[in-house]
Amino acid sequence: MSLIDTEIRSIFSEIVKSSELSLSLTKKCVDAFLGKRQPKEVLEEVDKGAMILSFTHNRLRERISKTMARFQPMASDLRTLISLMEISYGLVRLGRYARNIAQTLELFRDVRECDIELVVGPAEITEKMVKLAMKAVEERDIKTAEIVIAMDDKVDGAYEAYLRDRVITGEEKLPACAVAITLILRYLERMADHAVQIAEEAIYMVRGVNPL
Repeated sequence: MSLIDTEIRSIFSEIVKSSELSLSLTKKCVDAFLGKRQPKEVLEEVDKGAMILSFTHNRLRERISKTMARFQPMASDLRTLISLMEISYGLVRLGRYARNIAQTLELFRDVRECDIELVVGPAEITEKMVKLAMKAVEERDIKTAEIVIAMDDKVDGAYEAYLRDRVITGEEKLPACAVAITLILRYLERMADHAVQIAEEAIYMVRGVNPL
Protein backbone atom coordinates (compact mmCIF):
# COMPACT_ATOMS: atom_id res chain seq x y z
CA MET A 1 0.00 0.00 0.00
CA SER A 2 1.38 3.41 -1.00
CA LEU A 3 1.81 6.31 1.43
CA ILE A 4 -1.09 8.24 -0.07
CA ASP A 5 -3.35 5.17 0.17
CA THR A 6 -2.47 4.88 3.85
CA GLU A 7 -3.24 8.55 4.38
CA ILE A 8 -6.57 8.33 2.56
CA ARG A 9 -7.59 5.32 4.64
CA SER A 10 -6.69 7.19 7.83
CA ILE A 11 -8.71 10.23 6.76
CA PHE A 12 -11.68 8.06 5.88
CA SER A 13 -11.47 6.38 9.29
CA GLU A 14 -11.84 9.79 10.93
CA ILE A 15 -14.82 10.58 8.73
CA VAL A 16 -16.48 7.30 9.71
CA LYS A 17 -16.19 8.36 13.35
CA SER A 18 -17.89 11.64 12.47
CA SER A 19 -20.70 9.79 10.71
CA GLU A 20 -21.23 7.63 13.79
CA LEU A 21 -21.36 10.73 15.98
CA SER A 22 -23.85 12.48 13.69
CA LEU A 23 -26.12 9.43 13.76
CA SER A 24 -25.92 9.21 17.54
CA LEU A 25 -27.06 12.84 17.79
CA THR A 26 -30.13 12.08 15.69
CA LYS A 27 -30.92 9.05 17.84
CA LYS A 28 -30.78 11.21 20.97
CA CYS A 29 -33.35 13.54 19.40
CA VAL A 30 -35.66 10.64 18.57
CA ASP A 31 -35.37 9.41 22.15
CA ALA A 32 -36.39 12.86 23.36
CA PHE A 33 -39.37 12.85 21.00
CA LEU A 34 -40.37 9.45 22.36
CA GLY A 35 -40.17 10.80 25.91
CA LYS A 36 -37.18 8.64 26.84
CA ARG A 37 -34.88 11.63 27.37
CA GLN A 38 -35.33 15.18 28.62
CA PRO A 39 -35.17 17.67 25.71
CA LYS A 40 -32.94 20.10 27.61
CA GLU A 41 -30.44 17.37 28.42
CA VAL A 42 -30.44 16.16 24.82
CA LEU A 43 -29.97 19.69 23.49
CA GLU A 44 -26.87 20.12 25.63
CA GLU A 45 -25.41 16.83 24.35
CA VAL A 46 -26.28 17.59 20.74
CA ASP A 47 -24.73 21.06 21.05
CA LYS A 48 -21.46 19.48 22.16
CA GLY A 49 -21.62 16.85 19.45
CA ALA A 50 -22.26 19.44 16.73
CA MET A 51 -19.24 21.43 17.93
CA ILE A 52 -17.07 18.31 17.79
CA LEU A 53 -18.21 17.61 14.22
CA SER A 54 -17.36 21.17 13.20
CA PHE A 55 -13.95 21.03 14.87
CA THR A 56 -13.19 17.65 13.30
CA HIS A 57 -14.17 18.91 9.85
CA ASN A 58 -11.87 21.94 10.14
CA ARG A 59 -9.01 19.68 11.20
CA LEU A 60 -9.68 17.22 8.38
CA ARG A 61 -9.96 20.00 5.83
CA GLU A 62 -6.48 21.21 6.81
CA ARG A 63 -5.15 17.65 6.75
CA ILE A 64 -6.59 16.96 3.30
CA SER A 65 -5.13 20.22 1.98
CA LYS A 66 -1.69 19.24 3.28
CA THR A 67 -2.05 15.77 1.78
CA MET A 68 -2.82 17.29 -1.61
CA ALA A 69 0.18 19.61 -1.36
CA ARG A 70 2.49 16.82 -0.26
CA PHE A 71 1.51 14.09 -2.72
CA GLN A 72 0.05 16.17 -5.58
CA PRO A 73 -2.43 13.37 -6.33
CA MET A 74 -3.95 12.78 -9.75
CA ALA A 75 -7.11 11.12 -11.09
CA SER A 76 -8.86 8.84 -8.60
CA ASP A 77 -6.78 9.84 -5.56
CA LEU A 78 -7.51 13.51 -6.18
CA ARG A 79 -11.23 12.82 -6.62
CA THR A 80 -11.24 10.77 -3.42
CA LEU A 81 -9.65 13.52 -1.35
CA ILE A 82 -12.01 16.15 -2.77
CA SER A 83 -14.99 13.90 -2.05
CA LEU A 84 -13.84 13.17 1.50
CA MET A 85 -13.69 16.89 2.20
CA GLU A 86 -17.24 17.32 0.89
CA ILE A 87 -18.46 14.33 2.89
CA SER A 88 -16.89 15.69 6.06
CA TYR A 89 -18.74 18.97 5.58
CA GLY A 90 -21.98 17.09 4.90
CA LEU A 91 -21.62 15.39 8.27
CA VAL A 92 -21.23 18.79 9.92
CA ARG A 93 -24.55 19.78 8.33
CA LEU A 94 -26.14 16.60 9.69
CA GLY A 95 -25.01 17.62 13.15
CA ARG A 96 -26.47 21.09 12.72
CA TYR A 97 -29.84 19.73 11.66
CA ALA A 98 -29.81 17.37 14.63
CA ARG A 99 -29.21 20.46 16.75
CA ASN A 100 -32.18 22.17 15.08
CA ILE A 101 -34.36 19.17 15.96
CA ALA A 102 -33.14 19.24 19.56
CA GLN A 103 -33.89 22.97 19.76
CA THR A 104 -37.40 22.36 18.45
CA LEU A 105 -38.01 19.68 21.07
CA GLU A 106 -36.71 21.93 23.82
CA LEU A 107 -38.92 24.77 22.61
CA PHE A 108 -42.12 22.70 22.53
CA ARG A 109 -41.04 20.44 25.43
CA ASP A 110 -44.13 18.23 25.69
CA VAL A 111 -45.05 16.55 22.41
CA ARG A 112 -46.45 13.36 23.91
CA GLU A 113 -49.84 13.96 22.34
CA CYS A 114 -48.34 14.18 18.84
CA ASP A 115 -48.33 11.26 16.41
CA ILE A 116 -44.83 9.97 17.10
CA GLU A 117 -44.69 7.58 14.16
CA LEU A 118 -44.85 10.52 11.77
CA VAL A 119 -41.31 11.37 12.85
CA VAL A 120 -39.84 8.01 13.87
CA GLY A 121 -40.32 6.38 10.47
CA PRO A 122 -38.54 9.12 8.45
CA ALA A 123 -35.81 9.32 11.12
CA GLU A 124 -35.11 5.60 10.72
CA ILE A 125 -35.00 5.92 6.94
CA THR A 126 -32.60 8.88 7.20
CA GLU A 127 -30.33 6.93 9.54
CA LYS A 128 -30.26 4.01 7.09
CA MET A 129 -29.52 6.37 4.22
CA VAL A 130 -26.46 7.81 5.99
CA LYS A 131 -25.14 4.35 6.85
CA LEU A 132 -25.61 3.08 3.31
CA ALA A 133 -24.08 6.22 1.84
CA MET A 134 -20.95 5.76 3.95
CA LYS A 135 -20.85 2.10 2.93
CA ALA A 136 -21.05 3.15 -0.71
CA VAL A 137 -18.09 5.49 -0.22
CA GLU A 138 -15.99 2.89 1.57
CA GLU A 139 -16.69 0.16 -0.98
CA ARG A 140 -16.90 2.44 -4.04
CA ASP A 141 -20.27 0.83 -4.63
CA ILE A 142 -22.39 2.67 -7.17
CA LYS A 143 -25.41 0.39 -6.75
CA THR A 144 -25.59 1.10 -3.02
CA ALA A 145 -25.23 4.82 -3.72
CA GLU A 146 -28.13 4.65 -6.16
CA ILE A 147 -30.27 2.90 -3.52
CA VAL A 148 -29.61 5.82 -1.16
CA ILE A 149 -30.60 8.34 -3.82
CA ALA A 150 -33.86 6.47 -4.47
CA MET A 151 -34.69 6.33 -0.74
CA ASP A 152 -34.77 10.12 -0.57
CA ASP A 153 -38.29 10.15 -2.03
CA LYS A 154 -39.61 8.41 1.10
CA VAL A 155 -38.40 11.16 3.43
CA ASP A 156 -39.50 13.90 1.05
CA GLY A 157 -42.87 12.19 0.77
CA ALA A 158 -43.36 12.03 4.54
CA TYR A 159 -42.75 15.77 4.87
CA GLU A 160 -44.98 16.69 1.94
CA ALA A 161 -47.75 14.30 2.97
CA TYR A 162 -47.89 15.71 6.50
CA LEU A 163 -48.21 19.24 5.19
CA ARG A 164 -50.77 18.28 2.54
CA ASP A 165 -52.91 15.81 4.48
CA ARG A 166 -52.66 16.98 8.08
CA VAL A 167 -51.64 20.63 8.29
CA ILE A 168 -53.23 22.31 5.26
CA THR A 169 -56.48 20.37 5.66
CA GLY A 170 -56.69 21.14 9.37
CA GLU A 171 -56.66 17.43 10.21
CA GLU A 172 -53.91 18.09 12.74
CA LYS A 173 -55.90 19.54 15.63
CA LEU A 174 -53.00 20.40 17.92
CA PRO A 175 -51.17 23.58 16.82
CA ALA A 176 -48.01 22.67 18.75
CA CYS A 177 -47.84 19.31 17.00
CA ALA A 178 -48.44 20.88 13.62
CA VAL A 179 -45.50 23.25 14.04
CA ALA A 180 -43.14 20.84 15.82
CA ILE A 181 -43.67 17.91 13.44
CA THR A 182 -43.46 20.15 10.37
CA LEU A 183 -40.12 21.54 11.54
CA ILE A 184 -38.70 18.16 12.49
CA LEU A 185 -39.77 16.51 9.23
CA ARG A 186 -38.23 19.42 7.33
CA TYR A 187 -34.93 18.97 9.16
CA LEU A 188 -35.01 15.23 8.48
CA GLU A 189 -35.71 15.96 4.82
CA ARG A 190 -32.60 18.14 4.69
CA MET A 191 -30.56 15.45 6.46
CA ALA A 192 -31.71 12.93 3.88
CA ASP A 193 -30.57 15.35 1.17
CA HIS A 194 -27.09 15.37 2.68
CA ALA A 195 -27.08 11.57 2.75
CA VAL A 196 -27.84 11.73 -0.98
CA GLN A 197 -24.94 14.12 -1.47
CA ILE A 198 -22.62 11.65 0.26
CA ALA A 199 -23.90 8.89 -2.02
CA GLU A 200 -23.29 11.14 -5.02
CA GLU A 201 -19.71 11.64 -3.87
CA ALA A 202 -19.29 7.85 -3.92
CA ILE A 203 -20.41 7.83 -7.55
CA TYR A 204 -18.09 10.74 -8.37
CA MET A 205 -15.15 8.91 -6.82
CA VAL A 206 -15.73 5.96 -9.17
CA ARG A 207 -16.89 7.62 -12.39
CA GLY A 208 -15.27 11.00 -12.18
CA VAL A 209 -18.55 12.76 -12.95
CA ASN A 210 -21.41 13.88 -10.73
CA PRO A 211 -24.72 12.02 -11.25
CA LEU A 212 -27.50 14.05 -12.80
